[in-house]
Amino acid sequence: MVDTDYLATIRGVPFMNHLVLLDAQAGELESILSGVKTMLVREFDPAQATAHPVTPGDGLYFLRNRDDCALRVRATVARVLLLTGTTPEDLSHTLKEMQPRLQLTEDQYNQWSVKRQVFLVEFESAHKVDVIHVAPNRIPDPSDWVAFGELREITE
Repeated sequence: MVDTDYLATIRGVPFMNHLVLLDAQAGELESILSGVKTMLVREFDPAQATAHPVTPGDGLYFLRNRDDCALRVRATVARVLLLTGTTPEDLSHTLKEMQPRLQLTEDQYNQWSVKRQVFLVEFESAHKVDVIHVAPNRIPDPSDWVAFGELREITE
């Protein structure tokens, strides 16, 4: 077992955590817990590049939906793929190729396949955690991920 602080020191930057809002209607949380869904799509907009990009080793905390505000599952980022400068046809093909890991619904596929640039975030070790209540005001934009260092930054 390796201490994450040690890995962060080797990497040169601290690991971040990310609050990820899931699509409850698509049953994403259940798919993640069952091990079927192991990858997420995240929009990439170079004009709004985040100060805390998702990188391998980061933690993902999954929120079933904004109304619930209870974290129940955590995973670790294994790999991040940036798909940029591609045509919609290229992205569509890649999403189809990655579908066994993404488990996108038809609506989700249609939403993501028209984007020009996205991140594919592969994760591992998804497991249940004790329920953590997130303060609703800590979720400014339900379509984006919220980067945080410690859980106290997002809790009530």
